[in-house]
Amino acid sequence: MRHEKLSPGLLLAYQDWQNEGETNLINHRRSLGILPPKSIIKPIKSIVFIYCNADADLSHLSQYGVEVNQNSGSVRTAFLPLENLAILSEETAIHQIKPSRRLKLRMDVAPQVVQLPDFQTKTGLTGKNVIIGIIDTGIDAKHHAFAGRILRIWDQTLPGLGVNEGSYGAEFTDTQLSISQDTEGHGTHVAGIAAGADATYSGVASEAELIIIKSDLQDAHIADGIRYIFRVARELGRPAVVNISLGNHADAHDGSDSLSQIIDAESGRGRIVCCAAGNEGNYNIHGQANIPSGRSRGMRFHVPLNQIGIVWLNAWYVSSGQLEVSVRSPNGFVSPYQKIITDGNPTQTYNLPDSQVELVTPGTDPANGDYNFFVQIRGQGRSPVQGGVWQLRVRNISTSDTKLDVWALDDNSSVFFTGKSIKDAVKIGSPGCANSAVTVAAYTTKAKYQDIDSQIREMGLDLNTISDFSSEGPLRNNAQKPDVAAPGAMIVAALSSHTNGDGLQPTVGHRSMMINSQFIAMSGTSMAAPFITGLIALLLQRDPNLDPNAIKDLLRQSSSIPGKSPGTFDPKWGFGLINAASLIG
Repeated sequence: MRHEKLSPGLLLAYQDWQNEGETNLINHRRSLGILPPKSIIKPIKSIVFIYCNADADLSHLSQYGVEVNQNSGSVRTAFLPLENLAILSEETAIHQIKPSRRLKLRMDVAPQVVQLPDFQTKTGLTGKNVIIGIIDTGIDAKHHAFAGRILRIWDQTLPGLGVNEGSYGAEFTDTQLSISQDTEGHGTHVAGIAAGADATYSGVASEAELIIIKSDLQDAHIADGIRYIFRVARELGRPAVVNISLGNHADAHDGSDSLSQIIDAESGRGRIVCCAAGNEGNYNIHGQANIPSGRSRGMRFHVPLNQIGIVWLNAWYVSSGQLEVSVRSPNGFVSPYQKIITDGNPTQTYNLPDSQVELVTPGTDPANGDYNFFVQIRGQGRSPVQGGVWQLRVRNISTSDTKLDVWALDDNSSVFFTGKSIKDAVKIGSPGCANSAVTVAAYTTKAKYQDIDSQIREMGLDLNTISDFSSEGPLRNNAQKPDVAAPGAMIVAALSSHTNGDGLQPTVGHRSMMINSQFIAMSGTSMAAPFITGLIALLLQRDPNLDPNAIKDLLRQSSSIPGKSPGTFDPKWGFGLINAASLIG
């Protein structure tokens, strides 16, 4: 049996991109109206997924400094010293090692639009005895909207003894809950939409209890958080729904990535995961090209001047193709074409006069059987990447015409495809690609609001239609995503008190977004997902044994696209805007 391992070159390159992404992530969060964390504990070791035999005993790897977080399962998370990566290649029980990725962060009139009050009045459902898990930036445990209903917080960013699912972070209960603080505000707002209790700005499931994961946004740790929430809920004998308003595009966009696989494995009766579709609807982050057999094609992408330290492209195509890859700079310098490398390190570096290009062209990915290649571009020395129009050059040496999909991995969405390369589709990444996850698009129920200073703020959105920022599907394998749409524009919910302070990013907690001292208006599929999460909590209160397929069937049957017959799928809308009143029966 052949064992595919992760090359040190790919892991190092990916770590470089993630480190550069720290700065880009802060800038992207500013655009979303959320704050950078005051402190994120950077792990000394690499965070990885280990693919192995489900019953393999890997405890002996601790002698090499490898910390495996689970004792069983075919996909586990671990801390791995990079210098000991080669040792794992001798382990026959280990099939593949993949790097963890850092994900990015994705109620007044909204309930009336989807007839939620009618549903709640006629059913009496409040989410009581149901667990809502929030994996996000934390929560303001002292906010009155959550009083007495937060059961536990696992803060993955603080030093501590960890939990069963991972020996890192700190777990808090009871009077210790407020030790963990949401300095960004995103998680508090998300929790408020799903489960806040307030006379004016109540969440959907106002009596559900909460388990909070303050995440460092590594997808391996998000996977650990899912396992933690479901384990605690199982011990309490409660059904649970987990909200993940986070995402990324460093995956295959077909549900075969590590986090999506774990979501599918952990979901089941009374265990549901709800994900945001993403906010890239207005950005040309996705390119697509059809390369005929024996021909070459170029895909153009634009890099802003003096802004980007590292450019990353993530590309996928089916195994019937055989593509060679090259890069052309705005000054006309080109790297050699690089073929697929199945033996040895697939990472090759080329020094051009104006840039450094790294191409990673391994064999097929065992998770889906497709080819994946990465492109990394740096400036020379300490210079940023050369601004202007670049070209990804691909040459098809196979006998089959081949479709290539490429995503720009830039937290600012400032690197974008141009011309014929643009494909305004397939913009839902992990974890929204998970087959069992309920993936939610955003609908605009409000285009303006009055802030704390009685100023009217307009956001330039079209009222009563799908939000233009909402990412569209389908998936790369043509699977239908998103599943459903829910209110996601200018949603008013809880404001974390910890977002107001000197040195914090001014957008969240900015007076122009504040409704009052405790509530704030925000937009995004990050806001639409917890609306559906709360609704799922109500359904689980009525029937704790509902599984993902049953939940999605109920939601689809109760959703519709204006002007189209029921059951119609649209890559922007999913199966349409939810109508809660249709769920009464």
